[in-house]
Amino acid sequence: MANHLSYSFKPIVGVALIASLLTSCTTSATQATEPATPSGNVESSVSEITAESSEEETVYTGLSVETAPHENPFGDFVLDRSYNSMAADILNGYALPEVMYGFDNPYSINKLQEEVYDKTGFLNTDLTLSDVNYFQHNPFMVDYLDGGKMSFSEHIVRSDDPYMLEGARAVLSSLGLRFGIDEIPASYLMERFPRYYYDVIQFHYDARAIERGDLKIPDSMDGFYLRNASDADLRDYLIFYGCVNYNMYRLDCVYSNPYGVGCITQVRDAKTGKHVLVPSDSEAQAMQEDINSVPGLENISIYVPETPKEFYEYYGYYPDDILKIAGNLNTKDGFEAYINSLSSSEYNELYVTAIEKSLEK
Repeated sequence: MANHLSYSFKPIVGVALIASLLTSCTTSATQATEPATPSGNVESSVSEITAESSEEETVYTGLSVETAPHENPFGDFVLDRSYNSMAADILNGYALPEVMYGFDNPYSINKLQEEVYDKTGFLNTDLTLSDVNYFQHNPFMVDYLDGGKMSFSEHIVRSDDPYMLEGARAVLSSLGLRFGIDEIPASYLMERFPRYYYDVIQFHYDARAIERGDLKIPDSMDGFYLRNASDADLRDYLIFYGCVNYNMYRLDCVYSNPYGVGCITQVRDAKTGKHVLVPSDSEAQAMQEDINSVPGLENISIYVPETPKEFYEYYGYYPDDILKIAGNLNTKDGFEAYINSLSSSEYNELYVTAIEKSLEK
């Protein structure tokens, strides 16, 4: 099957639709009006940033970090090459890497808890990757990214795929997430795209729905727009991998830092529980300028989310116009029917339980 998303490993170049599938198109929507620009920079502490808008003055509360530092849950386990190798396995799993599907993805969380139990004899089912500071500065992660340091603009230009970017922006706007700073969380991906999420994290293969005949890819997508796609399952497919692409782009910031040296600090926001980047002033400035260099992203601010109205002014529709209508494959009933069709060897209780928990929200 030629027309499907494909992965390239070592180096990881991202998730991209084959060029013959996605033909370039232009949007007739007008450019978005410029979002309000905050008067301060992103800081690694709780801060308030006042943003001026044409309508009224609003107060934006900046990033917050955890106030209580974590002790290493591995205890006295020696932090050596074997530790880094084990950490890379938790983050990458089958070399996708799994953290593309959210840092709270069920594979990585379960693997972390198992490794801590193996090294310490204590089982803590509350541990997450933020408890080990995401294993930042792990040299094996840089190796997986083949040196990394690809900026957002380089990734986006390299993918040359307007549909992916459009889908990611729709989700970020709908969830009130900041471009570049916030990840698209695993909980949302599991809730909104349960079938596609299960397929890729269980089978490590993105075209399973296509090869099973559950999803059809048209021969031509000339003039294709997400907002008027007749096949909601295909639209979901593109949006899902737009989110995965976006999360992958952030990995270079977390582990290789195209806007400085080392890593851009990531934390779990104390107020929201979200995984957020906390760049230094110079890193934030470089990231902002880089993102704004991409055609169509000139007015995107890393400090505040793109509002649904601003998204509408650019694309001509509101994000929820496409996000609130799931294809049959990704409804709760559709996912349950799919899971019930799997053989015992294809069924993974850990992943099914995690996805069903997300669907209960």
